Amino acid sequence: MKKALAVLLAGTMAFGLGACGSSSESTEAASTEAASTETASTEAAATTEAASTEAEATTEAAESAAADLSGSKYLSDGELTVGLNATFPPFEYVGDGTDNFEAVTSNENNVTGFDVAMMNEIGKRLGVSIVIEDMDFDGIVPAIGTKIDCGATGMTITDERKEAVNFSDPYYNATQAVLLPIDSEVKTEDDLKACKSIGVQAGTTGETVARGINDSAVVSVKSFNQAVLDLVNGKDDAVVIDQVPGEAFLSQYSDKIQLVEGSTFNFDVEQYGIAMPKDDEVMLNAINGALADMKADGTYDQLLEQYVNNYEAE
Repeated sequence: MKKALAVLLAGTMAFGLGACGSSSESTEAASTEAASTETASTEAAATTEAASTEAEATTEAAESAAADLSGSKYLSDGELTVGLNATFPPFEYVGDGTDNFEAVTSNENNVTGFDVAMMNEIGKRLGVSIVIEDMDFDGIVPAIGTKIDCGATGMTITDERKEAVNFSDPYYNATQAVLLPIDSEVKTEDDLKACKSIGVQAGTTGETVARGINDSAVVSVKSFNQAVLDLVNGKDDAVVIDQVPGEAFLSQYSDKIQLVEGSTFNFDVEQYGIAMPKDDEVMLNAINGALADMKADGTYDQLLEQYVNNYEAE
């Protein structure tokens, strides 16, 4: 009987101990699960808060940019009309329409290129719509503040132009070069002086350079397309043009023309800027701010790589 009772007691104790152990493990598991759930909830809340903070910061930045433009005589209507001359690849030219820019061209041509992409991005950052006005290069500066709001067309910053317009901070360094017939032996400035006709685009620094070499030989036309075609067809002996656009035209007519770099002629380095009205400091500061941000976050370099360094004639 004692033995049976002992066995019974042992069994009861074992059951009791087993039951206690199971309860403890369940409690620990529940606590762990609760802690895990709390941690996940905390992390989710933190992520949501961070996303909310980021969204608020973006909204505040956009509202700030919009507020900054409210005092602009030309941007307060939410639209920026940009003048350019689309015969200057790879900065601006008529493309095949595959870029899908938000910028709208007033004459419905598919104008593309680095300057168009740059202004399209600036428009996004400032919260304004971009309208492209394709026009004669020598008419851009006189039209700023009347027909157009600004000019972004590979325009060199010069003291003479600064008397009429404000310029953004420089966004590209350039130099002039010389396009020649493929069999030309022109190698020096003295050789250029002996040329009977030197093609240039009217109003450009290329025209200024050419007139400084041989004013009487300069043939001024409205577009670089025309100047290069005149060279290809044997009408001119040379064309003075910015080096990168010169290389773009060379890629189209490599069997007919050659390019001599500006360093051969000791041409000076030039800097491109966006031309704006002199009476709108708000626009100047806003565009300079957008340009600085684009350079800081890498967007500028991406556009440069896409549109300039990897340019292929269409």
